[in-house]
Amino acid sequence: AKAAAAAKEAAAAKAAVGGDKKAKAKEEAEAKKAAEAEELQRIIDAARATPAGTKKDIKAEMPKGYCPPAVEAAWYEWWEKSGYFKPDMDSDKPPFVVVIPPPNVTGTLHLGHALTNAIQDTLVRWRRMSGYNALWVPGTDHAGIATQTVVEKKLQRERGISRHDLGREAFLEEVYKWVEVYGG
Repeated sequence: AKAAAAAKEAAAAKAAVGGDKKAKAKEEAEAKKAAEAEELQRIIDAARATPAGTKKDIKAEMPKGYCPPAVEAAWYEWWEKSGYFKPDMDSDKPPFVVVIPPPNVTGTLHLGHALTNAIQDTLVRWRRMSGYNALWVPGTDHAGIATQTVVEKKLQRERGISRHDLGREAFLEEVYKWVEVYGG
């Protein structure tokens, strides 16, 4: 009985120490998170102190991740005032138009979509800043083959038929129904 009681006391003491370790680790993690938030706020405040459209002081340590408020603080307002989000309808330069393709019908986005949009955004802004009548407009579905494949698989899975079984007109009706429902 004494051995069992001693074992029980040892287990309780061990649990208390383990609990203390967990509490200490949690406290340290919260302190670290608070310090990181404070440092990030300092970076954002420094960026906001930069006069609009001027070079930022980049001597301070950069944030660990992308922080739009810190990056755009000195630029966004200047871009708006300069009209860089609107086409210049009075430009004597030729129009510059880029169509934004929507995501694939599957709805799966990947790094290629992000890269394409980043490049298009950069090109349109650069042209606009260069005095072109530049416009970046949403486009329509560019994934007709993907749409066809999705509809064909759905027909096979749900009805056990192919597009050939339906015929061209009936299959196209299925595609249009599917697009209306899913926005493909």
